Amino acid sequence: MVADGAVVVQDGAIVEVGRYNELIGRYQPDEVIGSSRHVVIPGLINAHHHVGLTPFQLGSLDMPLETWIVARWALREVDPYLDTLWCAIQMIESGITTVQHNHMAARLPPEMGLYDAASQVLDAYDASGMRVAFSMFTRDQNHLVYEDDERFLSTLPSELAERARERINIRPTSLEEYLSATAELHSRRSGPRTNIFVSPHNVHWCSDEMLTAMSDLARRQETGFHVHLQETIYQRMYGTRHWNKTPLAHLAELGTLGPEVSCAHGVWLSESDLDILSETGTAICTNPSSNLRLKSGVAPINRLLERGVTVALGIDEAGINDDNDILQEMRMAQKIHREPGVLSPHPTSHDVFRLATSNAAKVTFFDDVGTIEPGKRADLVLIDMERIEEPYLHPDTDVVDALIYRGKGLDVDTVLVDGEVILRDRKFLKADKAEVAVRLKESLSRELTDREARAGRLSKDILPYINYWFSEWELESGEGHYTYNLR
Repeated sequence: MVADGAVVVQDGAIVEVGRYNELIGRYQPDEVIGSSRHVVIPGLINAHHHVGLTPFQLGSLDMPLETWIVARWALREVDPYLDTLWCAIQMIESGITTVQHNHMAARLPPEMGLYDAASQVLDAYDASGMRVAFSMFTRDQNHLVYEDDERFLSTLPSELAERARERINIRPTSLEEYLSATAELHSRRSGPRTNIFVSPHNVHWCSDEMLTAMSDLARRQETGFHVHLQETIYQRMYGTRHWNKTPLAHLAELGTLGPEVSCAHGVWLSESDLDILSETGTAICTNPSSNLRLKSGVAPINRLLERGVTVALGIDEAGINDDNDILQEMRMAQKIHREPGVLSPHPTSHDVFRLATSNAAKVTFFDDVGTIEPGKRADLVLIDMERIEEPYLHPDTDVVDALIYRGKGLDVDTVLVDGEVILRDRKFLKADKAEVAVRLKESLSRELTDREARAGRLSKDILPYINYWFSEWELESGEGHYTYNLR
């Protein structure tokens, strides 16, 4: 940390960092941004994210993941360009300059090819000025419950089974189509602010053939491999039932783990899983608010950090306030991992800060951001400390502690990406935010389409059967990494 510091930026890169009074005498800047009341930090990075308007905003209350996924069928379709641009503006306003956007292939317009549909999302990020590590996730099995589709469908009334079968085949994305579209995206859309990743949805939702083919593509393209992992206890139990090992151990057996791999959530990790992650260099993207909202649990972040595993922080579309405020997500991440006991470990503010900066830069494959040092790209955020310090803050307070304990997105004043100012005085400069909001509202004011109405009715009709199927599982009592209340 540099008191009374400044950052010299030229051609989008950081040239020098030091005391303001010294640097201003050596350089003749075209512009001086900020003041003595501002703190300059690296651009923050949202390491796991899906969509803009949240399920709650679109009418779906929080529920356990397994039923929440089916309840989301009732959500109306949202224009992917407008949805992404609106969300990007929100993220930038909270100091996020890079995001790992993991998009559902089935949520893209079914009448469009995968490449063209994904391009709408990437066009929105281009318009926003943000960096993005983009992937489409897909699956080829267990679409309804953690069971073979036809086996589960055979337990339903025939008319309901036929409607459900039609739903899961609404966009039949073959492995070949997915690999071809992703390779084309990697070839044509990769750039200084865009990385294209490969993403199987989750271990239990993908066949071994799909998992290994996607891993092979990621390694050939020298890009990232992003997968959901052991988000819920049911997902870990699936591994026990089907492979007599955890899903992570199954990935290890397939040879698909390594430094290019990041796993979202990782809530239900075993002790042996922690060793596998450490030994293979595989990363975890933790999402504390989402895991609380969907009754998934608390990831063992303290144990992961003790083993030297790279952990990054994501909002997963479902931050605690539905507003993409990563500073509040950082605070949630710190507080939820404060275990009882005077000598028990807990992440410091600096630990949490790294989860959303340098660690997240590794996970998104943007090695030239995440810290403020000469040679790095000038992704910078200016935080106005006035509200944080009002009416009093002890002058010896560590500035990172102050940000994590009291900072909010509304304290973000200015945001630069590659030295380009894209937010100034809390005003987004790349597009008219009010106009984007109006266009998004107008697009959602229409009547439901027949397809949306059918999906809503199907969701309502099938949810009791989904609930019943999972209620038959007797929950495992596995090892606990944290002790909050013994009795």
